[in-house]
Amino acid sequence: QVPARGAKVKAGKGGKKSAGKPVLEVEQDAKKLVSQVCGLNYMTEGPLSEPVMIKPDSEYPDWLFKMDIKRPRPSLHEMDPSTKEYWEKVQRFTNAKRIRLSKTKRKAG
Repeated sequence: QVPARGAKVKAGKGGKKSAGKPVLEVEQDAKKLVSQVCGLNYMTEGPLSEPVMIKPDSEYPDWLFKMDIKRPRPSLHEMDPSTKEYWEKVQRFTNAKRIRLSKTKRKAG
């Protein structure tokens, strides 16, 4: 069972318990897992309720298979400074540090 994403439920007045987040069942059928995109189609009724089938690789664009999905990403000292990704990460760190410093100045002032 996996908790579903959604808006937080506010507790009601008078000590009533809230319904909380709905719990979704995890798919166990192996044939279904290798032939369908499970969890993608949230419609339960109507014309869009049929399952989304996995297509052959030739049906998808080439860039999809070239995406970098390795996790965790390399740290800054492991990256090559001659790449665009390195300098984008440096910029993100610099911006985060600037924001942290501005927050501490506000608290002190």
